[in-house]
Amino acid sequence: MITDKLTMLRSYASYNEKFNTVCDFLEKNSLDSLPMGRTDLEDGIYVNISEYEPYAAGDKWEAHKKYADLQIVVSGNECMDGAALCDCIGAGEYFEEDDYMFYDKCEGSYATVKAEAGTFAYFAPTDPHRPGIRYTADKVKKAVFKIPV
Repeated sequence: MITDKLTMLRSYASYNEKFNTVCDFLEKNSLDSLPMGRTDLEDGIYVNISEYEPYAAGDKWEAHKKYADLQIVVSGNECMDGAALCDCIGAGEYFEEDDYMFYDKCEGSYATVKAEAGTFAYFAPTDPHRPGIRYTADKVKKAVFKIPV
């Protein structure tokens, strides 16, 4: 998991060169003005824009196999938890078409990010995560860039 201010995203391009594609897109497009739902970029990258009410943290952890998540809080705030794959147990069914699966719980240590507007969290397929957890905001708008790995 990587987390930082959105203004620092390009500095992580050595970690994942596709961050440059996302940064180029963000220089030309305002996340506030993108329509809800999916927008395709290039190189197989797409972004989902959504608004929702954050929830209380549960035990379920999500993970992916084909895509990494680059989650950007556009407005509001939330907490996001990230863990190591080896610490999560109780793997459920993998849904290949939507590229996700859930784990029942994390039995090891994990990190919690208090994500404000203008911050991002990057979750590789080896980083099970629990986003959308209530912090102080009643409503969150978020962009989740799906980056093929």
